[in-house]
Amino acid sequence: MSEPFVHAGALSDTAPNRYERNWRWWVLATLFLATFLNYFDRQTLGTAIGPISEEFGLDNAQRGQLLSAFVFTYAFTHLFIGGIIDRIDNIRRFFPIMVIGWSLSTMLVGLAQNYATLLGLRYLLGFWEAVNFPLCLMIIARIFPAGERSLASGIFASGAFLATLTAPFFVIYVSNAYDWRLSFVLAGALGVLWLVPWLLIFRRPAERSSLWRQGLKPENILSEKSKTFPNVWQSYRRILRSPGFWGVALLGLGVIPSLYFATQWFPSFFTQSLGQPFDQSLARNLSVIYFMQDAGLWAGGAVVLWLTGRGMSILKSRKLVIAVAYGLMLSILLATQTQSVTASVVIFSIYVFGIGAILANQHAFKQDVDPKQVATVAALVGFIETGFTAFVIKEVGVITSETADFTPVFLLLAGLATFAVMVVFTLLRPKWLVIN
Repeated sequence: MSEPFVHAGALSDTAPNRYERNWRWWVLATLFLATFLNYFDRQTLGTAIGPISEEFGLDNAQRGQLLSAFVFTYAFTHLFIGGIIDRIDNIRRFFPIMVIGWSLSTMLVGLAQNYATLLGLRYLLGFWEAVNFPLCLMIIARIFPAGERSLASGIFASGAFLATLTAPFFVIYVSNAYDWRLSFVLAGALGVLWLVPWLLIFRRPAERSSLWRQGLKPENILSEKSKTFPNVWQSYRRILRSPGFWGVALLGLGVIPSLYFATQWFPSFFTQSLGQPFDQSLARNLSVIYFMQDAGLWAGGAVVLWLTGRGMSILKSRKLVIAVAYGLMLSILLATQTQSVTASVVIFSIYVFGIGAILANQHAFKQDVDPKQVATVAALVGFIETGFTAFVIKEVGVITSETADFTPVFLLLAGLATFAVMVVFTLLRPKWLVIN
């Protein structure tokens, strides 16, 4: 396989310096930070849902509607955003516009005076934030070789779970010391700071990456207006006919609801079912759990890299990691048997570690369905998995409002995980993927 990046200096017989040799990892750091901000902003509501519900008089059904509003527009936007990303020429400018959009949407929540405004801003946040994962995965596919993509995907995605790890401390502290509204204003303001490293590092990608240049063939550029829309729909049809695509999408259908339940409903579970106060003890417990989810993302990619380095194929390595991670996810069934806060933290930590390990590899699989259309594939997968997840998150509110019990939810999530691992061994086969 050819070198994943070529510095322009190499064309003039000048050896690239250490920064240029490691440029792809510096870019990955900016993607990690963007993903951190992406999840920090969306996680703020899930953490602050207690005082928000108290102020606006919300029951669990309304909580579910508010928590799922973001996911509905997030899913719908994925239906078209991938085709735009794969064809847009100036990613360097496009990405900051979207980051500023989601940052402002978060800040305005702090000014909301009624439930309808809160709901509208959460719908709007879903539109802006939908760009992050397809765009980041597209960039990774264009600057990293296949053997490094599970690790790179795990690292960038772990920014999401670093956000879920730190958000509870931040939001709970600011809400108790000042007001929950201030936490949204401050969280949104962080997005502006991200512009500095992004604009400094992500420069001249076509000169640094041969894979990037391959993705900029004339027929893929949005500026060729006569070809844009036919190409988009032709691309969609080609992708949707791929069994590999459906393998990746259905894998997400079985795992992503667990991810969103963990990030959106864990705070409510601890305060409602276990009587945990809304204070820093809750923040510590949530942070321990989310740290393990972060660790799972890194481990899921690192183990694949280790196994492939010892001769196992990339596909077999990923499937082995997913199978083991599935076993860890089944620990959620133990949560139905305990009312202990400490035991629940341990159980959920094992559970989310498994989620993270699977997601690192699912993100890598998205890059193997059609290497020329990574963002489109990722966005279509995102539309399917998060669209279904939005209904699940909303129904969690309905179920728990009617039964005052999370047990049916835990059983549902275990069943979805079982479905996901069955899909992996049925549809993710070498003849339906392009792993190189």
